[in-house]
Amino acid sequence: MESDSSKKLAGSMRKLFLRIRGKGEPSPLEMSPGCPFGALVEERLRSMERDTREVKGRINGLIFLLIALVVAEVIMRLF
Repeated sequence: MESDSSKKLAGSMRKLFLRIRGKGEPSPLEMSPGCPFGALVEERLRSMERDTREVKGRINGLIFLLIALVVAEVIMRLF
Protein backbone atom coordinates (compact mmCIF):
# COMPACT_ATOMS: atom_id res chain seq x y z
CA MET A 1 0.00 0.00 0.00
CA GLU A 2 2.32 2.69 -1.29
CA SER A 3 1.29 6.30 -1.59
CA ASP A 4 1.70 8.35 -4.76
CA SER A 5 4.63 10.25 -3.30
CA SER A 6 6.41 6.96 -2.52
CA LYS A 7 5.88 5.80 -6.09
CA LYS A 8 7.16 9.13 -7.44
CA LEU A 9 10.22 8.94 -5.19
CA ALA A 10 10.96 5.37 -6.27
CA GLY A 11 10.59 6.38 -9.92
CA SER A 12 12.90 9.36 -9.48
CA MET A 13 15.50 7.20 -7.71
CA ARG A 14 15.28 4.61 -10.49
CA LYS A 15 15.87 7.31 -13.13
CA LEU A 16 18.81 8.68 -11.15
CA PHE A 17 20.42 5.23 -10.87
CA LEU A 18 19.89 4.68 -14.59
CA ARG A 19 21.53 7.99 -15.41
CA ILE A 20 24.48 7.26 -13.08
CA ARG A 21 24.98 3.73 -14.42
CA GLY A 22 24.39 4.79 -18.03
CA LYS A 23 22.24 1.74 -18.78
CA GLY A 24 18.78 1.47 -20.26
CA GLU A 25 17.60 -1.30 -17.93
CA PRO A 26 16.09 -0.14 -14.64
CA SER A 27 17.76 -1.60 -11.59
CA PRO A 28 15.33 -3.23 -9.15
CA LEU A 29 15.01 -1.18 -5.98
CA GLU A 30 14.50 -3.05 -2.75
CA MET A 31 12.20 -0.87 -0.65
CA SER A 32 11.97 -3.22 2.35
CA PRO A 33 14.36 -2.72 5.26
CA GLY A 34 17.42 -4.93 5.42
CA CYS A 35 17.66 -5.36 9.18
CA PRO A 36 15.28 -6.30 12.01
CA PHE A 37 15.43 -2.80 13.48
CA GLY A 38 14.34 -1.30 10.17
CA ALA A 39 11.46 -3.76 9.93
CA LEU A 40 10.39 -2.86 13.47
CA VAL A 41 10.53 0.86 12.69
CA GLU A 42 8.54 0.32 9.49
CA GLU A 43 5.85 -1.63 11.36
CA ARG A 44 5.61 1.07 14.03
CA LEU A 45 5.32 3.71 11.32
CA ARG A 46 2.47 1.83 9.66
CA SER A 47 0.74 1.49 13.03
CA MET A 48 1.10 5.20 13.68
CA GLU A 49 -0.34 5.94 10.21
CA ARG A 50 -3.40 3.80 11.00
CA ASP A 51 -3.83 5.50 14.37
CA THR A 52 -3.48 8.92 12.77
CA ARG A 53 -6.19 8.07 10.22
CA GLU A 54 -8.48 6.92 13.04
CA VAL A 55 -7.92 10.11 15.05
CA LYS A 56 -8.48 12.22 11.93
CA GLY A 57 -11.79 10.45 11.31
CA ARG A 58 -12.91 11.06 14.88
CA ILE A 59 -11.96 14.74 14.72
CA ASN A 60 -13.87 15.11 11.45
CA GLY A 61 -16.90 13.50 13.09
CA LEU A 62 -16.71 15.88 16.05
CA ILE A 63 -16.41 18.89 13.75
CA PHE A 64 -19.47 17.70 11.79
CA LEU A 65 -21.39 17.20 15.04
CA LEU A 66 -20.44 20.68 16.25
CA ILE A 67 -21.55 22.30 12.98
CA ALA A 68 -24.85 20.38 13.12
CA LEU A 69 -25.43 21.57 16.70
CA VAL A 70 -24.77 25.19 15.74
CA VAL A 71 -27.14 24.94 12.76
CA ALA A 72 -29.83 23.34 14.95
CA GLU A 73 -29.40 26.09 17.56
CA VAL A 74 -29.72 28.80 14.93
CA ILE A 75 -32.84 27.20 13.50
CA MET A 76 -34.39 26.86 16.98
CA ARG A 77 -33.73 30.54 17.73
CA LEU A 78 -35.32 31.63 14.46
CA PHE A 79 -38.59 29.80 15.18
